[in-house]
Amino acid sequence: MNIYLKDVSEQDLSLLFEFQNDPIANNMADVPARTREAFYLHWQQNIFANDQGIAIGIWHNNLLVGHLVSWVNLELATIDEPEVRLIGYWIGRKYWGQGIATQALKLFLQQYITSPVYAYIDAQNQGSLKVAQANGFVEVTSQYPSLFAKDNLLIFKRDSVKN
Repeated sequence: MNIYLKDVSEQDLSLLFEFQNDPIANNMADVPARTREAFYLHWQQNIFANDQGIAIGIWHNNLLVGHLVSWVNLELATIDEPEVRLIGYWIGRKYWGQGIATQALKLFLQQYITSPVYAYIDAQNQGSLKVAQANGFVEVTSQYPSLFAKDNLLIFKRDSVKN
């Protein structure tokens, strides 16, 4: 499988907007679509401008098929965990079920992330649950009530690097 990762650029946002504007994908992830203006503003202000953020495009056979992001949420920090790093990913629906997300997340974790790292995943999103579990994430929802935001949201954590 020919998958590689590359920094997301402004030129990539048009296609990434289309991926996140898919009603079926939005329902699966339980994430509402943003308007084009809100999407671009979010990326410019919250992702590209974030010094501790990482935004990487997922490329398969020379086509952009999705992205991975990671950021530090200082509001969730505790004495035991002064840095809480979160991760998210989004794959265009026509690329689901091909193992692309699983392989891309593996590469992302190996190349860009030091543990621990967390992911919020909607309980109904079986594909995303499988991707996270295949990459060493375990559900820890009950251990982190301060991170819990919605009834159907599960919290996954990955403690150690798994090559």
